[in-house]
Amino acid sequence: MKRKNPTIFVISGPGGAGKTTLLEQLFKKRQMRDIFIRGVAVTTRKKRPQENNAKDYFFVNKKDFLRLKKEGFFLESQKILNDYYGTPKIFYALAKTQNKDLILCVDVKGGLYLKKKHKAGKIITVFIAAPTQRELYLRMKKRAENKKVMNQRVALAKKELRCAKQYDYLVTNENVARALKRLEEILLSGRR
Repeated sequence: MKRKNPTIFVISGPGGAGKTTLLEQLFKKRQMRDIFIRGVAVTTRKKRPQENNAKDYFFVNKKDFLRLKKEGFFLESQKILNDYYGTPKIFYALAKTQNKDLILCVDVKGGLYLKKKHKAGKIITVFIAAPTQRELYLRMKKRAENKKVMNQRVALAKKELRCAKQYDYLVTNENVARALKRLEEILLSGRR
């Protein structure tokens, strides 16, 4: 059955909560790839050693990002700390063309913006959280960013955690397998 508009599932949470890990596991499953498209954000943030361009993010410079924004390229875009992030509209168009739903990994600010402003279809928001603030801090520390950036990310995470109650669902990522199972349940039930 052809649906008019895809459902957008917004996955948000602080850095280190495990959003990327969960989505990578999710898209290893053929059933999920058959019914969902995963959007890839554009960012001006520096690429981390383990990241791949066009898979994890599209990495661009600030000038190109601002040009794309001005041209209306993004569904949503936000400045987070000192970098810009944006969700290309093309993924929504692809989901619509392929009769699939769209999963976006978006920062909390962008997720709340989409929930409020996107009117073309249904939006379901899922907040991913670490089990404790200490665990979140330890996960962030593994990314080996400098102390200044680390402190900024911790402060941002505290703000983002206060927004969790504005999301439709909360998934605590204490155990990847259990968190993945819960996320799948939410995604599959939200398609109906």
